[in-house]
Amino acid sequence: MRALITASIMALAAIGTASAQNPDDGYPSKPIHLVVPYPAGGMPDRVARDVAQELQGRLNQPVIVENRSGASGNIGFDYAMRQPADGYTLVLSPASNLATQKALFKSLSYDPQRDFEVVSVLVEAPQILLVNPKVEAESVGQLIAFARAHPGKLSFGTTLGAFSHLAGELMRTQEGISFATIPYQGSNVAVRDLLGGQVDMMFYDSVGSIPLIRGGKVRALGVASSTRLVALPDVPTMDEAGMKGFEAISWYALVTRTGTPDSVVNTLGKELREILASPAFRKRYEEMGASTVSWTTKEAAAFVASETAKWTAVIKTAGVQAN
Repeated sequence: MRALITASIMALAAIGTASAQNPDDGYPSKPIHLVVPYPAGGMPDRVARDVAQELQGRLNQPVIVENRSGASGNIGFDYAMRQPADGYTLVLSPASNLATQKALFKSLSYDPQRDFEVVSVLVEAPQILLVNPKVEAESVGQLIAFARAHPGKLSFGTTLGAFSHLAGELMRTQEGISFATIPYQGSNVAVRDLLGGQVDMMFYDSVGSIPLIRGGKVRALGVASSTRLVALPDVPTMDEAGMKGFEAISWYALVTRTGTPDSVVNTLGKELREILASPAFRKRYEEMGASTVSWTTKEAAAFVASETAKWTAVIKTAGVQAN
């Protein structure tokens, strides 16, 4: 009998020890760090801080936003890759870091697909085709017709490897047209020259485009999403304008280290879906020209995989290389 009791006590102790060592037991039990691999003030930073504020109220733990910028976001990802896979270090990732970096850079210290797991896609902001008002084209169809009639005459401002650049390459390939690509070190400089008439056209994300459109500084020809924007109901989609199936959307996702316990990923995913589906949160982004996404973790991962395949093909076809 004594042996049986002793064995039972040892078994219970083993269960208790295993439970205490379980890293996702009672998650979260301490502050969570949300790494933004870009400087404060930009769209990735805004999305991160909005989500962090909502998330910490639901999880009853601080969610601390850390800006670790540099090397097109690679410094922040390299840092996050070296943290434990326990759900206490998350990353706010723009689309480029998950879907295009591996194809653009010859060498990375991390592999987006191998080292990170998608928890949720948070916000989408489609690219908008903008032209300087001096350009005579009033529609996408007219712009394409002009480009075909005058190969290489239209100038296209872009930032190498950015979604605005890749959208132009997709347009060039899909429509079989040519234009003179003018590379810039950043979108702000490209926009400045678009406004000044030094370049004729460019793609720019909806959040940055809307103030320019409303101010009459540029002409919007098409939105590169499947539906029109709430904030720009009179601007057709590229599909409606004749470019069937054309989509180029900047998006922002929350990821964690591969190997993070499923229960932690599920907890984060559930809370994020509820945040993103809330009317107030959705309205906040619709007013600025974006939209929130409340997909499951599996749906988000499938979307990221399809985007990676799509843009990798565009990069290879166009021969784009960041370094």
